[in-house]
Amino acid sequence: MAQNLVMRQMDERQVVQQIKLMLWSPKMDIIATATDTGDVSLYRLQWHKVWSAPSHEDSTCTALSWRPDGKLVAAGYSSGLLAIRHIESAQAIHTEQLDAEISWISWIDRPPGFISKDDDIYSPLGDFNWDLMSKLPSLDKIYSYNENGEDELQDCRKLDESSSVTILLVGTRTGSIYVLISGFLMCARLSISDLLGAPCQILNVVLASDLKTFSCIIEQEETTRLIFVECSIVSTCQAELAVLATKFNLIQGTIQYMEDTLSRIRESWENILLEMDTKLAGYAEMNPPGTVAADFLGLLLFGTLTPELETFLREDMTEKGLKRMGQSIELSYSNIQRFVIRYLHPVCQSLHFQLGELIGLARASPRFSVIGVSEDVVFQALHCSARFWSKAVELQQVIDESMKNFKAFFRWLYTEIVRRGGGEIPEELKRTTQQDIMFIAEFIRRFENKNLNSTGGGVSNVYLEKVGQYLKEEDLSQPPDNTRNIWNQLLKENPELLNIPFILPVNTKTSAVKEFNLLSAAVNKIFNGMSMDKTNETRLKMNLEFSPGTFLPNPPISEDTTEDKFEATLQSAQRVEGDLVQGSVCWDREKIFYWELEQDGIKPKPEPRGTWLTVQQGTVVVDFCFYTKDILSVLLECGAQQTLVQLPLPLVSGALEPFPLTSKILPTFSQNSILEVGGRASSRELDNIRACQMAVSGPRNVSILLFMNRKRHRIYDMQVEEEEDEEDETFNSSGFSGSTEQTQHFIDHSNKY
Repeated sequence: MAQNLVMRQMDERQVVQQIKLMLWSPKMDIIATATDTGDVSLYRLQWHKVWSAPSHEDSTCTALSWRPDGKLVAAGYSSGLLAIRHIESAQAIHTEQLDAEISWISWIDRPPGFISKDDDIYSPLGDFNWDLMSKLPSLDKIYSYNENGEDELQDCRKLDESSSVTILLVGTRTGSIYVLISGFLMCARLSISDLLGAPCQILNVVLASDLKTFSCIIEQEETTRLIFVECSIVSTCQAELAVLATKFNLIQGTIQYMEDTLSRIRESWENILLEMDTKLAGYAEMNPPGTVAADFLGLLLFGTLTPELETFLREDMTEKGLKRMGQSIELSYSNIQRFVIRYLHPVCQSLHFQLGELIGLARASPRFSVIGVSEDVVFQALHCSARFWSKAVELQQVIDESMKNFKAFFRWLYTEIVRRGGGEIPEELKRTTQQDIMFIAEFIRRFENKNLNSTGGGVSNVYLEKVGQYLKEEDLSQPPDNTRNIWNQLLKENPELLNIPFILPVNTKTSAVKEFNLLSAAVNKIFNGMSMDKTNETRLKMNLEFSPGTFLPNPPISEDTTEDKFEATLQSAQRVEGDLVQGSVCWDREKIFYWELEQDGIKPKPEPRGTWLTVQQGTVVVDFCFYTKDILSVLLECGAQQTLVQLPLPLVSGALEPFPLTSKILPTFSQNSILEVGGRASSRELDNIRACQMAVSGPRNVSILLFMNRKRHRIYDMQVEEEEDEEDETFNSSGFSGSTEQTQHFIDHSNKY
């Protein structure tokens, strides 16, 4: 059954920082690494760096895992931070702060058997395209020219663009297991320490295909244990969790779009009145309180100028300066109005629809309450969404009013300056209506003494116009006068109407930013209730002790490559494919315990099966990991010679012996020599290398070995045509292509990218 192992060396490089962790992408020729300084980096196959993310708060990266499609990578840190990054950017697209240092991460697909008609009960419109709710005008293309006249759209679903459902498992050094749907939606926390009644550390964890059996390798006191725990929350509510993960992705993206829109509105407003504010503040400082408003009102009503105001208009508010200032303010208001109408209103509508749909989902099934989604909490978020939308409409009305006030004020002031200078007034500026006079008087009224700041330092720009107050996280200083509003009059006369659930209470004092913060907190509250402790709903099925004795820590990272031996350290590997759970553990570098748990649909067979994989006298196990479902890659060392074995697991299946779930101590099993099972055809001796760690990728047919100093690595092509081996005489003993010409050609070709 075993085929000859033919390998070719592809590359060997030296790096600056010492590598602590390595992990191949399952679908792409990309390697994720973590260094001793805590940095996480991505490299292409020939070690061309894609990006590098610095450590978080001086913490180190302790665990890595790829999403099954290879587009996202999860990194766990000693600070307890979980960060999700896309392969194209070092910026984390999502973070979660957990209770302790992260020791293990695994990311799997939802088994195909669980994709059923239950998923469709929450999609009553079937394949209807809801892009109008998820795709909004692009904020990055606001000022770009589009010859088609159509808005560029951006997808709000920034967290996850895939349609498949995945499950991310995170283990910590305090014995907690966190379950996150699609890597973002936390739905459960299991405390293995509480379940066992003693502290433990999660070393490895996978979720079986029944979505309720967790296979965990833990370290407790001075022993290592394999435990099976059963928690049915994911299995029972998998359809609800899948749709909630989709909603979480879309709603969080929509909230982020709202925040970005408000930020851009604030940027457009920040300097809108800086020059005007500075000039008026300087004029107010040189005159008694109340002089500014009185002088301007005198000019408006009687046409008279005080000497101070005349000097101010002639020297500070010049004809050209005033014209330029008026045009600048009008343009800024127009931009803000465009943001509100074309960007803020659509995203408000989108979020309100999404929350309304979420209420419908919560009412449709009692299982949503089981996983922590409360209809009342969603309803409160819907109220906050409506209030924010209402505040956006109010902001638009204030912008319209301010534009009229400013436009009328600058037209009038420009006319007065031109008249005093003896110039000719344009015909269109000679006509002033009574409404214009009211707009001007309203603007001047804000210059009164009560609007000066407490230190007497002049007029604050919040009193020169009303838009800016909506863009600060504080109550409005000039709330709108809604006493003439018919709806407000109705609510005031009939206060019992406020008890009706869908009637929104009017809050005229809050700003738009403050309402947004309330909305964001209300939305987060919907999903925060899901991270519930499910330990009381968890059942311990097996608690098997692997080995007694104290395990030594990993060998120290050293520049010295002449270490004469490896310290005994615990190593483990687990994987799930289809209905088969596979695991392997080694704690003394002398033998590997391999076991399988096969399931029949959602019903597991009563007993797992296991066997020993042993090595010859004087040989130690350096590292091992699953290459594919049928191959276990094992790196062995005997003296100064290292050997890589691609162990065919089907050849040991006949030696597997069942052991009951009630086992407390590892039973006696048959022993199988790693080198003899696959024969010499499945192994190759390595030349000129002493590796301490390896990472393999069966789908990509590649492997990488890390030298003892953790700064050099070597990459191999694991599937080379047999004919190539025969043609190259350098394969006689080592199985590697030592051809300088071949290797150089490969490297030169890769450097083109």
